[in-house]
Amino acid sequence: MDKKLLIFDIDGTLADTDHIMDNIVFDTLRDSGIEIDSIAATVESLNTTGRVIIEPRALVPSEFAQMIDNEKYSADFWKNYDNHYLESVENLYDGIREVLAELKSRGYMLAALSNRKEKYVIGIINTAFGEGYFSAIRGWTDDNPKKPDPHGLNLILDELGVAPENAYMVGDIANDYRVAVNAGVNHVIVTWRYGKYDKIRELGATVFADKPSDLLEILE
Repeated sequence: MDKKLLIFDIDGTLADTDHIMDNIVFDTLRDSGIEIDSIAATVESLNTTGRVIIEPRALVPSEFAQMIDNEKYSADFWKNYDNHYLESVENLYDGIREVLAELKSRGYMLAALSNRKEKYVIGIINTAFGEGYFSAIRGWTDDNPKKPDPHGLNLILDELGVAPENAYMVGDIANDYRVAVNAGVNHVIVTWRYGKYDKIRELGATVFADKPSDLLEILE
């Protein structure tokens, strides 16, 4: 029998992680001496004034971008990221564990592909599910560009010996659909993070799951 593979995004697909980044930015602003009152105020600043990314990939609300020392802020950001990233494990969506267990029992191999740094992807998946539960885990590295570049997905297919037509990319944003197209694999777009996906439909996506248990019907 041909091998079957499901490749999962993490953020917004396996776990509700939006607030974790808010916590990281809040802590990092405070480390820089910026007296922001609360995490809610951090969210408001990000949403109303916009976002700036300083290298390497540290997020700053636009209104504070000229008030920080970039080198210090970036170092503090990743220190705080280390402190918070495993909170993802505590925020898996209801039903995800049971759905994955059933899909494995049907003969699907599981893999993870995220735009987070690879060491964090490995830490989250192995802490949440145990080492070996996922057959392959890939994230962003200097040698593995972010989605929608298909390099990481193709590495997973090659590593596990799975033909593209027997694999599904399961994710929640346009880049997850685009990487599926770029690698020639099937797609499932989950809607439990945002709910409305008209723009992804316009790109050509046709398969959607509104709740984790829908995956069991789609992937019979």
